Amino acid sequence: MFVFLALVFGVGFVAFGVGSDVQGGIADVLGVGSGGTGLPSVDDAREKLEDNPNDAGALRELVTALQTAGNSEEAIEPLERYTTLRPRDADALSELGGLYLTEASQLRNELQLAQFEAQLLNPGGDLLPPADSPLGKALGARPVTDAVSARANERVNRLFSEQSSAYDQAKTTYQRLARLNPGDANVQIQLADAAQNAGDTQTALAAYRRFLKLAPDDPSAPLVRQEIERLQASSAGIGAAGG
Repeated sequence: MFVFLALVFGVGFVAFGVGSDVQGGIADVLGVGSGGTGLPSVDDAREKLEDNPNDAGALRELVTALQTAGNSEEAIEPLERYTTLRPRDADALSELGGLYLTEASQLRNELQLAQFEAQLLNPGGDLLPPADSPLGKALGARPVTDAVSARANERVNRLFSEQSSAYDQAKTTYQRLARLNPGDANVQIQLADAAQNAGDTQTALAAYRRFLKLAPDDPSAPLVRQEIERLQASSAGIGAAGG
């Protein structure tokens, strides 16, 4: 049961392998039509939707067409609209959550590269001569370097904000799915993963505990218990520091 749960602990993030399995469903969608199965093109799907913007079927066709064309990020908006019209479509909500996690993962990779580039452009005071030394004074005024560094830092901040938003959207989507299927332990793990990456420790803890109630004998249960203990200790440490 729940074979796809393989807990991998990273720095600041915990990935339960959920993303790969959630996105496995998306991959199945992407595979459809690759051999010319008669699915509508993106243009055809858009044209059909223009005639009736609230046609749930047309929205679903556009989502499929966009993913078939490799535009998964662009498929988020129409799929969000579809789930508003069809709020009880669990498969669509799961797919939407997977799309948000995919987007967040891509943004995280971009963010890591941007942080590295920003550090290269501005290595910090430890690598520069003292500011009151002749060389330090000569290097003190760096208008071009400072301008480039400022742009790099702006990009880091933008990517971080976008990544946080994507994880938060994933969390909200899995909360909707959890309300729809409160007895589904898989959904609780997906919610916990998204919430933890979104920085919402309390929601993550609640979802992990709910998972244990639903599937106490699942093979991943011991690791979930360890993660609960780690999050509780981390929360207690932050609370003590804040106090």
